[in-house]
Amino acid sequence: MNDFSPSPTPYTAPPAQRNRRSGRPQGRHAKPKKQGPLAWWQWLVLAALAGVIVYQAFQLSQANARLNALYKARQEAQERYEKNVQAHAPRYRDLIEQYAAEYNLNPAYVSAIIKQESDYNPRAVSSKGARGLMQFMPDTFDWVKNNCGYRSSDFDVVYEPEAAIKMGCYLLNYITKQLGSSDPVLVACAYHAGWGVVPTWLQNYSADGQSLKVSEIPKSDTQTYAGRVVNSYAIYLQHYY
Repeated sequence: MNDFSPSPTPYTAPPAQRNRRSGRPQGRHAKPKKQGPLAWWQWLVLAALAGVIVYQAFQLSQANARLNALYKARQEAQERYEKNVQAHAPRYRDLIEQYAAEYNLNPAYVSAIIKQESDYNPRAVSSKGARGLMQFMPDTFDWVKNNCGYRSSDFDVVYEPEAAIKMGCYLLNYITKQLGSSDPVLVACAYHAGWGVVPTWLQNYSADGQSLKVSEIPKSDTQTYAGRVVNSYAIYLQHYY
């Protein structure tokens, strides 16, 4: 019996499959199809998309800039307001509260008058000769002095804070009674321009005949004065009284 051992057959890879229509080889070894250049309309779409992206980025940057500007403006306004509040810090508060209570006045309003008259400088002297915290003229002092226990020769007493505040509160109380109103604008007008002119202003310039808006005050310096008093009054009410 012959001993037969067939020799091993070497492995041969199968031929690559071909596409039935094109005859090109398929499978993992097939060559990728080359991409041709973009058509004109594709370039147009890409350009439009790029334009939209750029425009939206510009709009976003503008919105951010506006928000930053608003935030900065608000912050600056807040800082100015806080400085204004600090500038209104009252002095002689005990005396103001004492004589405001005695003459039935709001201490916040008395403080607002003093702030605008002298800015709490007891030695203040105006260009017209008014003196002290509440800016008394000699003729006004002569009218008030007897009701507050002073003599004609005591005019320099207006430099003393207690005397000035006492006489000023007496005068504000008298004005309020004469006007029949504690309206802060009317009282400020009377203190600055004289209570005799207020009825005429109410008759000729007031919309309701009983009150005056700051914008309705016919005298420019009194208008400015009254506006400042009202603003200061609001600060004192909110932050100090």
